[in-house]
Amino acid sequence: VYTKVDAHGTPVAISFPYSKEASKVRSLTEKNFHSVGDMRNATLFGKDRFPAGSSRSITITEGEMDALSVYQMLGSGYPVVSVRSASSAEADCKRERDYLNSFERIYLCLDNDPPGIDATAKIARLFDFNKVYHVKLSDYKDANAYLEAGKGDVFKRVWWNSKRFLPEG
Repeated sequence: VYTKVDAHGTPVAISFPYSKEASKVRSLTEKNFHSVGDMRNATLFGKDRFPAGSSRSITITEGEMDALSVYQMLGSGYPVVSVRSASSAEADCKRERDYLNSFERIYLCLDNDPPGIDATAKIARLFDFNKVYHVKLSDYKDANAYLEAGKGDVFKRVWWNSKRFLPEG
């Protein structure tokens, strides 16, 4: 991840590389995003950092900052990747199904809002029931909010106590 600073040293943007050719850039002065390079083949942020099957589990988040936050709160010991957005989540995971399936457990930690909840259900259907665990966020909307609030220990308990994903109804 790269940070762009202005002439006074103030961070103004963050670049999240998806590949050598494509990055998503987030402005820090106002909440907007733009792409640099060809994002059509981009799927999971962070995938390049964790070889297939390199750990027992992998966590999928909805957002690059969430992926970085989960990685930090879990002690940098477990792979974490992010889908590009809730609307692309199912397609991103479908394209990377073999990669994600190389892990024994898949933890879904998407945003606790209607698009994130819907995307969680769609991703869960792609994999064997016994592999998918749901990190049910309740105190905050996303993982980064736990970190910003200084609630990393609470997040870790939620993650460690995750149960197999069960669809509503």
